[in-house]
Amino acid sequence: MRHTLSATCLLLLAACANETALPEASSVTARNATAPARPAPPAPKVTSFDGRWIGTITLQPDRTRECPRAPSGDREMTVTQGQAVFVLNPQIRQSQSGFVSADGSIRMVDSLDRTIATTGLFADGVFQGEYRNGLCAYAVRMVKRS
Repeated sequence: MRHTLSATCLLLLAACANETALPEASSVTARNATAPARPAPPAPKVTSFDGRWIGTITLQPDRTRECPRAPSGDREMTVTQGQAVFVLNPQIRQSQSGFVSADGSIRMVDSLDRTIATTGLFADGVFQGEYRNGLCAYAVRMVKRS
């Protein structure tokens, strides 16, 4: 068996050694293989939603699970040069951040846990979105103050 395996390996090596040309790659594949990877151009900053946004978070009830109550009182979001910072709990400095897209949509995430997120849309001086923490969902509604 050992001799058979060695003979097979030698035959395969000999077959490869007899090949004088590599198969030709298509011009697109060859160009992509040798071209250096280009970084994506930075997205333009969307500043039309810059300002201070104030509003509330409301629990969206779900009969299949028990979720913590929504925080009481107003919450604040600040958008500067297209970057939003949403302060969820000012006492422990819990916040989320993200960048506003040209269409006004955004996804903000927690710096420690990316599964805790707020998604929403800025339109006509109002932000409406959803804050999710695990399986619990909360409605977010904010109005531009300045």
